[in-house]
Order: sequence, then structure tokens, then C-alpha cells
Amino acid sequence: MRVLDMTQPVDLDRIYTDVNIIKDVIGRRRIGYDEVMEVCTREHFDRFLVGTIKERVTGFAAVEEFQKLVVLGKPGAGKTTFMKYLAMSCLGGRFHGELVPIFVTLKAYAEERGQPSLENYILTEFEKRKVSQDVVKSLLDEGKALILLDGLDEVKKEDDRRVKQDIDQFSRDWLKNRFAITCRIAAREYQFEKFTEVEVADFDDGQIETFVNNWFRERDESKAERMLERLKGNEPVKELAKSPLLLTLLCLVFGERNDFPPKRSELYKEGLEVLMKKWDAKRNIEREIIYQHLSPQNKEDMLGQIAFNTFVNGEYFFRQEDLQRQIKDYICNLPEASADPEALRLDSEVVLKAIEHHHGLLVERARNIYSFSHLTFQEYFAAREIERERHFETLMQHITDPRWKEVFLLTAEMLRRSDDFLKMMKDRTDRMIANDEKLQSFLEWTDQKTNSVEVTYKAVTVRAFYAYLEVLDLNRATDLNRATDLNRAIDFNRAIDFDFDFDFDLALDLALDLVLDLARAIDLARAIDLNRARARAIDLDLERASDLGDDVLRQALQVFKSQFPTEREEFYQWWDNHRKEWIEELRRVCIGRRNIGHDWQFATEQVELLKEYYAANLLLVECMNRSYVSKQVREEIESTMLLPRKK
Repeated sequence: MRVLDMTQPVDLDRIYTDVNIIKDVIGRRRIGYDEVMEVCTREHFDRFLVGTIKERVTGFAAVEEFQKLVVLGKPGAGKTTFMKYLAMSCLGGRFHGELVPIFVTLKAYAEERGQPSLENYILTEFEKRKVSQDVVKSLLDEGKALILLDGLDEVKKEDDRRVKQDIDQFSRDWLKNRFAITCRIAAREYQFEKFTEVEVADFDDGQIETFVNNWFRERDESKAERMLERLKGNEPVKELAKSPLLLTLLCLVFGERNDFPPKRSELYKEGLEVLMKKWDAKRNIEREIIYQHLSPQNKEDMLGQIAFNTFVNGEYFFRQEDLQRQIKDYICNLPEASADPEALRLDSEVVLKAIEHHHGLLVERARNIYSFSHLTFQEYFAAREIERERHFETLMQHITDPRWKEVFLLTAEMLRRSDDFLKMMKDRTDRMIANDEKLQSFLEWTDQKTNSVEVTYKAVTVRAFYAYLEVLDLNRATDLNRATDLNRAIDFNRAIDFDFDFDFDLALDLALDLVLDLARAIDLARAIDLNRARARAIDLDLERASDLGDDVLRQALQVFKSQFPTEREEFYQWWDNHRKEWIEELRRVCIGRRNIGHDWQFATEQVELLKEYYAANLLLVECMNRSYVSKQVREEIESTMLLPRKK
């Protein structure tokens, strides 16, 4: 097989990955809109789709179970590949070796000169290969054929009725045989007597891993490992990998570069070009023009408006009537569009079904409920609309909403120059805590602390380290959470300074902070085993801080360490009697010698606001690293980030 921009064909046996089949076609499920909207988050989107699917079976199991089968699927879902592999498996004796597979490309059959019946077309094709009609008819009469009819949706509209009637007639005449027909979802309505309709499921994690390993098996196995590792940390790109066609694109791109492009928007754009243009063009398939005034550029603009509007409304799923209304509002402004409301309503439905059928970008998830095929595409189109229409003020209102993170990043990437956009982000972030005197005082402390230590990093890197260390660990209750939070702090610092590692001063302050953090955790939690582990951790952290500290600090910490009883029961009795004094004295030493460990006594609302402020700054840094920004603006943002407003 050879698809997309492959320079040479590959052996299907080498790269084939089993498909899964859903017995109940997804778009025909009856699920209430309110039930769907309850899971309107990126994290729960796929979980909802998978959770409502009652049963998945392998493609081979479906063909085994149903004698007559219609296999539906989105563009690029792997329908044709499955049919070809099914035929090869039959020939190779791996699946019903007693049957002879007859593979028919329905587009070629429909366009055959003289418009022969399906039966005559098959007989003629066998005759070309020196197999007599009597032999073929005997085979069909005994029910020893597996009839594979591929690409019903690729048949032109003028041939549609004739082809359907031929298939109906052929399946009745030779009813002992097994049949499988493939067709895109949302193609013209087809109903075949005694055929069961099923749907090809998206790839799951296991199938993605198998496909990638198969793809790179003979090229470079290390690339497979690297690609799978990169997918794990890149959820938006991994989402595209659920489509076999787009996964093929990802493998081609990764094989060429040994990585994904630094700008995800470029990868998404290429994926959309595959679905909207290249996939049909590469196979010489011409789809009928559904709405002659709607150009490819118009389609993208319309999808951008839909994506932006639904994102602003917090919608990942949309009612068909609402979607058609947005389509109608767009196409009514096209040249020569009808002024009749009813005509526009009908046109909007035709356009919706065409986009679902031709490109698979909008998908019916349940009866009359749609979504984008991938959240990644909704985010991409929303960012495209924001960049083109300069909806920056609207975007800034969502700077603390995690659902909008990818839209911010994609918008920054798409801008030819992001100076003004980034300055808007910076101003919006600073204003989050500008009127809170206590939080402004805290930022003053981080600045003073930064200026007091000897490090080789940028000042903003050190401010970020102390901001996270001092405040955002207040609610950490376990060692696991402590490690996770610390990793987030390091990620921020490395986003700003790629050579970030712990210098002496930072390592010492980290060790002291961990001691205070663990002491607070023991004071708050009374689970015996957990507290024993924390007590041991305090002992180790005290030892580490003692090794790093100056003579005065070292002596003080040794005194703290020596106060711990060695026996467990003695320790808890001692801790109950002396914990408050011990913690406060340790805090006093930390403040006096290192200026850390302050008890800021922030209200819960202030802690949450600081977290949002910190996350917004991290988003700003990520946008800055993903966009084209002048050196002057970059330096201006970095030099004032995490500083009090007056500075």
C-alpha cells in the first residue's frame, strides 16, 4: 500500500494493525444533550465517548459474526485497509481459508464502460485472469466467496441508485456467500436488506503503540520508542493519532524529523489539508460540490467561527439545530446565496452533512448532537479565528481557564509577530493580584530573596523558584504531591532558562523548605505509617540541609535533629508535647539565616489566586517560547515577570 507522501509502497502485512468495531453506530445513539454537556472538559471528552460504547470487537470477529455487513467509518478510519487485509488473510488461510475473496472497488465498477451489472463486472474481471464464468458461478452457488465491496461513498451521485440496486440484487441472488461493504459515515442514505451496520472505532492507546512499532520496525526501532514517548507528553497530538490516516501522517513527519514540529499549529494545518484536500485527491476521487458558493477557504472560515463561538460558550458538543443556525448565518452572506429562510435552512443541513461525509471534521456523536472529530481541531480553528479577527480581548478573559490553554498557545504560534499579544497577556496577568497588598508584599519578598542569592540563572527564573517554593506548597499533604509540585516549579524555570539546575543557594533553601513542609504535614495528619515515613524524611532533609549550610546553620540544624527520639512511641509523645515550639523555632532559624519559611497567613482565596497567577505566568512563558517575538519585548517581559506591580 502507498498513501499520502510515501516515497515508496509498504507491505500491508508489515504495518497492519487490527481495527476494532463498534456494534452500535455512534451517531444513532439516543443520549440527552444535558447528559452530554455534563462532561464538557478535555479530560472527560474521550472518556464519555468511550464510556457510552457498549461493546467493541475486532474487525475479524465482526465479519465472523455477521454474514452480511456494512462497515461505516470516518474518513481515514482504515476501512479500505481492513478490507484489503481481510482479503489477504483469506488467501493466506488465516481467516476462512475455504473462502475465495472477491474485492471490488465500487468506484471503478460504477464507472465501467457500458454500466455492467455487479455480477457481470465480477465475471469479466475473473475472465481477464483466465478464470471461466462457470468456475466463478459454481463458487458463488456453493457459498464459497467472501464479497468485499469497498468505498460505496465514492460512487458518483448519478450512479448511486443503480449501484445500490445491483448490490441488493447480487446479495439476494448469491445469498449463501459472505458480504462486507464499506462506506463513510454520513454518506447518502443506504439501506441494504439483511445487512448489519457497524462502525470502525478510533484507535486506542494499544493500537497506536502497535501501529508505530510496526511502522518503524525495519526503519529504526529507536524512533518508535521516541515517538511513543513524545506522544505521551503531548495529549493534543496524541488525539490525532486515534485516526489511522492521521497517525500515518504523524509517522511520516516524525520519521523525517525525528520529532514533531516545534509549532503544533503547523502539524494540525497539515492534518487538515490531508482531510480536506489531499486524501481524496491522492486517490483521484472527486466529491460532488454540495454548495457551489462555499469555497475551501470559506469552509475553513466557517469552521473557525463555529469553533470560536462554541468555545466561548464552553461547548464541546452542539445540537444539530444550533450548528445549522451557525452555518446558515455564515452562508447567507456568500454571493448569490438564497434570501429564503427555508432554503437557507435546508442548505445548512446539506452543508453540515457534506462536511461530515467529505472531511469528517464534524461528527454526529449521538442523534442530533455533534462535535468536532478531535478537540484538537476545535482548538485549532478557534485559534485561527482569534488570530484572523483579533479577538484578543475575548481570549484574555479566559487566561486562567485550563480549557483555553491550547488555544492561547496556538494563537501565539499563528501570529506573524506576537509582541502586542504577549504584552496583553502580561498586563492581564499582572492585574490579577495588583490590588491585593499582601500578595504584592509577597512579590516584593521574592524579589528581595532573588537579589540576595548567588546563582547563574536569570532573575525571573529564581523568582519563579521561590514563589512556588514558599507559597504554592501550602496544601501539599504527601511526599508524592510534594514531588509533583516541585516538578511543576522546575518545569516553569526550565521554560524560562533551559539550563536550569539547582545551584548551591537554591538547593539549600529547597532542603530547608522540605523540612518545614514535612513538619507541617505531620502536624496536620495523624496516620501512623504516613507520619513515620515523614519523620524519616525530615531526618534526611535535615541532614542534607546541614551538609549544605554554613557553620552557624549547620550547628543549629544538628540541634534540631538531635531532639528526635529514636523510638516510634517516644517520638509521637515528644511530638505531641513539643511540635509547635519545634516548628516555630526551626522557622525562626530559617528566616534568620536564609530568609525563607515565612508564615504568610494567606486566606484560601489568596492561595488560589496565587496559583492562578503562577499558572498564567507559566502560560505566558510557553506562549513566548512558541511564537515570534522581538528580543526587546521578550527581555521586557522577563525582566518584570513575577514582580510587584509598581516595579
